[in-house]
Amino acid sequence: MSMIKSEDRAVFYVNLVLVVLEILAFIHDIYAFRFGLFTWYTVDSNVMQMVVSGLVIYYVVKGRTFPKLLTVAHFISAVALTVTFLIAAFVLAPEGGVAYYFFNDVAPINHFIGPLLSVISLLFLEKSEKLPFFTIIWPAAASLLYGVIALVLNAARIMDGPYFFLKVHEQPAVTIITWFAIIAVLCFALAFLYYKVKWRNKEYV
Repeated sequence: MSMIKSEDRAVFYVNLVLVVLEILAFIHDIYAFRFGLFTWYTVDSNVMQMVVSGLVIYYVVKGRTFPKLLTVAHFISAVALTVTFLIAAFVLAPEGGVAYYFFNDVAPINHFIGPLLSVISLLFLEKSEKLPFFTIIWPAAASLLYGVIALVLNAARIMDGPYFFLKVHEQPAVTIITWFAIIAVLCFALAFLYYKVKWRNKEYV
């Protein structure tokens, strides 16, 4: 690793582990869900992190500064993955079982290891130019975009779920609106927290 600066080696190794794990999870999800794999918010978030980590490795190896767009993308994936962890831990696992959502197949990668390593790399390892404060809107915007598209496809009976609050023909409007609001607020809160932790009034960290 002589081509990689010593201060960047932790970033390299963490994201290399992320890429390997996310590829394994992606292969499993292709086998499990076939053409329906991208209907899952969890899968979308993990695939995005796979791409982000691949790009992080590329820029580290090249010794180049991360472009702002890459940092924004990592912000989105880190927040989205944290949301998947929180929803799995506090909504899905109590009903479906902790073992299923955190220890079954690639669930440890999708629901825990991926989110943890993504956040560690973004907040504490990657040196990125400070982004504008309005960057915190993008994770919520991306999540709501997924939700709106999924809702429309459910309404048109092209897609079924995959989450109960997206089943527009089975859930009352108040349930759908409530869950959209919960996820939007969660995204804003996490993005605000991550922004403050990452830069702490610094221009480059």
